[in-house]
Amino acid sequence: MIDDPASTPPVPTFDADYYAHGCGRPYVRDDVWMAFFGRVADRIVADIAPRTAMDVGCALGFLVEALRERDVDARGIDLSTYAIQQAHPDVAPYVAVASAADPLPGRYDVVTCIEVLEHMPPDAADRAIDAMTAAADDILFSSSPTDHSEPTHVNVQPPEAWAAAFA
Repeated sequence: MIDDPASTPPVPTFDADYYAHGCGRPYVRDDVWMAFFGRVADRIVADIAPRTAMDVGCALGFLVEALRERDVDARGIDLSTYAIQQAHPDVAPYVAVASAADPLPGRYDVVTCIEVLEHMPPDAADRAIDAMTAAADDILFSSSPTDHSEPTHVNVQPPEAWAAAFA
């Protein structure tokens, strides 16, 4: 049977336009975003003390960068070639284009996944959860629980649904 292209949701394009207009405020290397990810990295280091980390859906690599500045061997993957190409040169060797739904390369003390799975169809999100839980015992996860208006949010779930999926 041939799929009806009209019934298949389009694959989002996470390109320059998306990062300029699709994230609430422009998602660019600036003091606001760097301070935010610095605070996230500080909490990860204080609460988990990882030696290694993988950021699934790392976008421009800001969390990878902040963790590496705190002596964590952090790496990241993102589906967007555009995003990975925007990573700071110091972080570029540690980020790569890859799908969150594919197995992760290796094991980590912590895997982070911030605002990613709501952008993935449910079956791909399930595979991403399997990949993350196979790669680490500690997962730091967040997802927008109510934002159905963002065009690339194809899998918005309440926190309880995500908790059940990870369990």
